[in-house]
Amino acid sequence: MSSSPLPSTTDYIAATRSSCLEVSTALNLLPDIPSIDAFLLSLDHATFSRLCTQHGLSFPLRFPTPTAEINFLSILALLNAFSAYRGAFHRATGMGAYQNVVRLLMGMYISSEEDGVVGAKGLTSEGMVEVGEGRVVELLGVSVHEEREHETLKGVVVGVRGGEMLQVVRLIVDTLQGVGRKLVEKNFSSLGAYVVQLLQQTKSKNLTDQEATNYLVQQLATTLPEFRDTHHLPTTNQNVYLFKRIFFLLHSLHLKFPNHHHPSSLHIPNTTPYLPMFVDNVLPTLCVYHHLLSPPPTLPRNMQTLHNWITQNHHHHHLTELTRTNHDHTDQTIVVEGPQLTVDETYAVRAATLNVGRVVVERAKVLAEEGGGVGGREWLAGLNEVDLDGYLWAVAKDDATLRKVPRFRFASVHF
Repeated sequence: MSSSPLPSTTDYIAATRSSCLEVSTALNLLPDIPSIDAFLLSLDHATFSRLCTQHGLSFPLRFPTPTAEINFLSILALLNAFSAYRGAFHRATGMGAYQNVVRLLMGMYISSEEDGVVGAKGLTSEGMVEVGEGRVVELLGVSVHEEREHETLKGVVVGVRGGEMLQVVRLIVDTLQGVGRKLVEKNFSSLGAYVVQLLQQTKSKNLTDQEATNYLVQQLATTLPEFRDTHHLPTTNQNVYLFKRIFFLLHSLHLKFPNHHHPSSLHIPNTTPYLPMFVDNVLPTLCVYHHLLSPPPTLPRNMQTLHNWITQNHHHHHLTELTRTNHDHTDQTIVVEGPQLTVDETYAVRAATLNVGRVVVERAKVLAEEGGGVGGREWLAGLNEVDLDGYLWAVAKDDATLRKVPRFRFASVHF
């Protein structure tokens, strides 16, 4: 069984939803309805509206063509994959994973030789193939060496290559080079050029927004393995499909090129009504923090860390203590990290979180109807999973308490 399986259907979004529901049900990682209702009723409409569209997509750059901006957004989505290294990034730079990826790409864009189509030769297909570890280290401003005691000279400390930042740098280089080689093989000058061709196809095929969204997800996942975000769970013999970075990319394109603010030859679909949440480790952490997942009676033996994390935190005892400990640190480089999960545990809780997003939206509509237009609930009727994702992602960074909540990690999962 492939470790990165793909759906057998062309409806990748439906396959994503059904796989997450089936895995969640099989593992008893189920939505907690009373807690979901309490969470929804606690939301402030003004705050939600302010935060729900803050996906971190404002850049002080001038793009020469729409293809250049699409290329930048596409590579950003490709590398929006290192949330498990949040602590390492904070220790190295004082900033989180996403901010460092943005900083890296802006550095590559500004410092590269100019390209008339994509803005920077370093972000062309050939530029991606040629990127090396030294360049990434330079632009991130990090060290890929660790201090260790000399094996034979007592008291002597030496620097050797290793550590989490070296892992990150190698993942970045491998990802850029792998995608770059595939694009060169297929005669595309850039990732943006490939995405533009897909958007032209959705136009020429006269696809609806829903059909276009599905088509784009399928094509990106099929063509570029580095974009895949899937896993086979041997414990339940089920596949999990998440496609977080592809969903992020498609919604980014919709936000940056809304309605008719894009070339007429392209069909950039409105993804808001169709996409589920884009789940990494931020959203599951907030689901556990807000008790949106019911503690499962049991989990398989290889998922005991996940089981303990959810059950211990369900009443905030363990999580609140860790958050309080984290508040004691004013140094931005110090981040108290959550549990180290296995790859199976990681995909299980991410699948459960995606399924929770669906139920939160369903319950929002019920609560709005039960409110009968009074009590300020009516706005909940318009809630969707994409805006819920944006709100949870943004509030985790906007709220001082939530910034301190320890997030689970699995250092080698590239999602």
